[in-house]
Amino acid sequence: MSVDFPVERIMKRDLLECAPSMSVREASKRMCEAGCGSIVVVDEGRPVGIWTESDALSGAWHSTADLDQPVSTFMSTPVQSIPAQTTLGEATRHFRLAGVRHFLVNDDQGHHKGIISQTDVVRSQGVAFFMRARIVGSLIQEPPNCVEMDTSFGEVRQLMLERNLDAVIVRSGEHYGIITKRDVVGALSQQKIEANAGELASFPLVTIRHDATLLQARDVFIQNHIRHLGLMDDQQMPIGLLTFRDLFDTVEHEYVNGLLPELELQTERLLQSQREIARQVSLTDAILNALPINVFVKDEKGRLIIANEMSAKTTGRPLAEIIGRTDDELFPPEVAKRLLADDARVRSANQTLVREELLDDGRTLLARKCLVQVDGAELLIGASMDVTDWKRADALMVSSHHVLELIAGGSELTVVLETLCKRMETHLPGSSCSILLLDADGQHLRHAAAPSLPETYALAVDRVSIGPSAGSCGAAAFLGEQVIVEDIANSPLWADRLDFAKQYNWRACWSTPFFSAARKVLGTFAISYPHTKRPDYNDLMVITHATRMASVAVERWQQITELQRLATTDQLTDLSNRAHFLDNAEVELRRAGRFNRELVVLMIDIDLFKQINDRHGHATGDEALRVFSRVLGKETRAFDLLGRIGGEEFAVVLPETSIEAGLQIAERLREAVEKSSFVFHDGPSISFTVSIGASRLQAGDNLDSLLARADDALYRAKHAGRNRIERA
Repeated sequence: MSVDFPVERIMKRDLLECAPSMSVREASKRMCEAGCGSIVVVDEGRPVGIWTESDALSGAWHSTADLDQPVSTFMSTPVQSIPAQTTLGEATRHFRLAGVRHFLVNDDQGHHKGIISQTDVVRSQGVAFFMRARIVGSLIQEPPNCVEMDTSFGEVRQLMLERNLDAVIVRSGEHYGIITKRDVVGALSQQKIEANAGELASFPLVTIRHDATLLQARDVFIQNHIRHLGLMDDQQMPIGLLTFRDLFDTVEHEYVNGLLPELELQTERLLQSQREIARQVSLTDAILNALPINVFVKDEKGRLIIANEMSAKTTGRPLAEIIGRTDDELFPPEVAKRLLADDARVRSANQTLVREELLDDGRTLLARKCLVQVDGAELLIGASMDVTDWKRADALMVSSHHVLELIAGGSELTVVLETLCKRMETHLPGSSCSILLLDADGQHLRHAAAPSLPETYALAVDRVSIGPSAGSCGAAAFLGEQVIVEDIANSPLWADRLDFAKQYNWRACWSTPFFSAARKVLGTFAISYPHTKRPDYNDLMVITHATRMASVAVERWQQITELQRLATTDQLTDLSNRAHFLDNAEVELRRAGRFNRELVVLMIDIDLFKQINDRHGHATGDEALRVFSRVLGKETRAFDLLGRIGGEEFAVVLPETSIEAGLQIAERLREAVEKSSFVFHDGPSISFTVSIGASRLQAGDNLDSLLARADDALYRAKHAGRNRIERA
């Protein structure tokens, strides 16, 4: 029930007034034209009475001449009034006690400001919860008063006066109309006092079912601008007449009798609201404190009035200590100056501001600020989040992308690994990064990259042994896991290497192994510092990226190297295959021709090789080829070119060699092969010989002609008895 606002909010401010001398007919006419149920009689600006529809019934109207009497003769006096601050609930009780339908509304000085009726109260009362539960039939105590069409005006007026009726029903066969007090006033204004009920009645009678709710009835009253409703039974016969007064009495009754329960209900609702508000506040606090961002609200003086735990964490103070404080009190001067400048920019431009804040500790915040109006106060709402890790991750991705581009572009492994170290050093200020690769023997580390360290470091660590106490890198490679040494001076891993650490001003060294796809250790990525240090989240993230990139680079290099080996090497003998040998021979031939150097080519064939295959099998023949390849490698020089041309035929290019020296090398080779033998899979001892043809580079030679002459010499050696050398 809405009883907490004053009547001046709903009163009618334009009073319908008349002088005391105005005739009843004229006053009635003005009431009808204005659609009012009353007119205030004013004498010299002061209300002296009020003439209402009820007063129209009490007059003696025997002829139309009676209507010319002054309205003051029949007005009600004195005029009832209530203060403008009277609440609707209080006004309801006043109407009930005074037995009137209208009150003048006075201000604090007693001057009338307007008028209020019972209808105004009922329309404004929040009684829907009462009216929805009550049906109109429950208000009817007696059947309606009905008159016939030919009943005279005087008889109708007399009936209404004697029985204190607001209205009577006029019956016309199966149809019904109604005569109300307002109709009586209208008859007076039109001088129809000789008319009968049928002429005065309003047709049709607006009706409602007896089982409708009071709320429905009120809506019909308001929509049709009427104050009487006929109640009809199931056979559409009138069983009662509902008036706006009945609704008013219901409101008053429910107000008086239901005030305490309603107050108790309102109190409970208030308590529920308070509990809900407390729950919402608690939930809001929980949500704010669970957010991984800073959330804050500042008043017009820049003081924090709302903040969450993340905001407090940014300041390094408990949450309770930052509420009510300004940025000047919470941050270093330079930071506070920037924050306050941002706030001023937001307030002056009234625009949302989004920008990054760089804090003194190196962290980066992404901040958003805007203005809002709350209850007339201008508040600045802000949110910021620590994007340091995101920016670092983004920078790492850029570095990784750059390294991957080098890998994809086929850059040398040394270039890739040195670039990787340089890039990682930019993410780890004050550090020196280095990479060691595990040697093919699996027992030693080889220097690969250390762009920030002197060359003496590369020489010192190359081929260092791995082991459980072999420093950070040696231990990491041996154990296959990360080794973190925060303080070298007190680490047993560095007990035998303290002088080495001092030489490079190392106080901390972390080493992380990186692996192939098959989880084989490829090498180590090391980070050293000139001060003791424990790795933080950023350091570990950098290490993860670096080792991944190192794995990709080294494994790709190994794969490419293997592919190149497979493409250029004879798989059985590990010598150059025919194509690779011929390519290299062409290069050497051009070099010798350009610089006028001597050069010798040897063509070699294993004697009676087919008999070895036929007698002992092809596997033994393959072993014979491998044995010869090893002898050939021992008896030639490092810069000589060796290749398997096909089957049991081999070729050798001897740069910077005269024909005499070439023949000597060929003889040593022949003798070494003749003296060699091998046993394959517990078989018999097998030996073999070779025939060799030699040719020297001559003017106008190309590779084909040079090889052809050597091949001819080889053919002669074969036909001359084998195991011999022939010169072209």
